[in-house]
Amino acid sequence: MKFKDLYKSVFAILRVEGTQAKVVGTGFVINTNPLYILTCNHVVGEGNETNNGVVRYSITKRSDLFDNFDIRQVEISFLAAKKITRKPEFDLAILEVDPSTNKDISNKLDIQNTKKLKLSFNKAERKFGSAVEWLSTAASGDLTLTPRFFNGSLITSYTADHNYKYKNNLGVEVQQRMSGVSLIEVDKLFIPGSSGSPILDIKSNKVIGYVHGFKSWPIFTNTEIEQRVEIIENANPRNVGLKYALPLVASLSLGIDLRTIESYLETEDFIGPRLVDFKKPKILKNFLLGLVKKYFLIHNK
Repeated sequence: MKFKDLYKSVFAILRVEGTQAKVVGTGFVINTNPLYILTCNHVVGEGNETNNGVVRYSITKRSDLFDNFDIRQVEISFLAAKKITRKPEFDLAILEVDPSTNKDISNKLDIQNTKKLKLSFNKAERKFGSAVEWLSTAASGDLTLTPRFFNGSLITSYTADHNYKYKNNLGVEVQQRMSGVSLIEVDKLFIPGSSGSPILDIKSNKVIGYVHGFKSWPIFTNTEIEQRVEIIENANPRNVGLKYALPLVASLSLGIDLRTIESYLETEDFIGPRLVDFKKPKILKNFLLGLVKKYFLIHNK
């Protein structure tokens, strides 16, 4: 997908506490009416459902010309989320944004021309070695909001149990377990601030997952490094050689496959109507459950 087209549908997530603000992640549009932004739970974990607590979250991006970024001077605009729906077991959060709360800012963010990204739940668009791309609208803590456009290859996908940490709205660090989550791995490292970025299959221009993060582990080597340091012994300084093993770290970039949250997005009506393949029992079941839920919501008002 062309950068300009993708940029219209991707926003940085801004964490605001008092007079302090910083970029903590990325999100992308999955519906325009109402406006829903998908991001990671660990990005907005400190917020409450109505986004009116001590820590609040907004969507933001540069509102100057995006074809010639000048980081010496920058105009940014941000719009607070109306509601935050979180699903920690999928590291998922949905921000609902109401553009009518500030039409001037909405115009600066060009929300009227924002389009929802196409989502893919098709296994054929997850072939190993297929080209993928993702866009981060800012590195973590970068208030110049300079976007970064990456591409790489999908190297594997699998279902596993996976743990991650996040801080909740009470300021308590939570060790969250995701059970039976579908994960995808990419051969390039995700930079801090990419969490929640859409991962697109380049061939179809459809989102197949979202950036979760990366995991790392040490690799022990026999390579020694010697560094000269000065120590003081009995008030007498002397130089000695300090030796230590060269540490190496291996990392894998992890994304969450959209198929993990397919049923949730459909039954909770976060994504609009799409063609339903009734030959697939799971899809038919989810479709019927959605209809039943809507029926009871309407008749219980």
